[in-house]
Amino acid sequence: MAEELSAATSYTEDDFYCPVCQEVLKTPVRTAACQHVNRSETSTSDNTEAYQENTSSSGHPTFKCPLCQESNFTRQRLLDHCNSNHLFQIVPVTCPICVSLPWGDPSQITRNFVSHLNQRHQFDYGEFVNLQLDEETQYQTAVEESFQVNI
Repeated sequence: MAEELSAATSYTEDDFYCPVCQEVLKTPVRTAACQHVNRSETSTSDNTEAYQENTSSSGHPTFKCPLCQESNFTRQRLLDHCNSNHLFQIVPVTCPICVSLPWGDPSQITRNFVSHLNQRHQFDYGEFVNLQLDEETQYQTAVEESFQVNI
């Protein structure tokens, strides 16, 4: 019985990768009931500045490439730059775009940054949500708008 319990709670290499997006979990936490591994929640406000640079003249945020440290990229320019210059570089880094989002987690490491950009950042989130509002306010706005559509 003790051997079964020990085997059930031991970590494997796969436990450090998200089963959905395959990104590295910096601080994995195994649930007691079902033994699933999740990431622990962390605050993002303190570290956002380290990954997001300034705002361009067009009002869009600019980012530093975490692979070569070249800077002043908009989201689209960073995507183009990485596809042109770093397509085959698979280096674990923190995504500067994700960190700049209100729900971004600076402790989340992306194993394949270029693939991550191509899968997650083909559009500007700011075109779909108000990034100045907190999550609860955005949720309430979405609920109110959904009622207006169905009336």
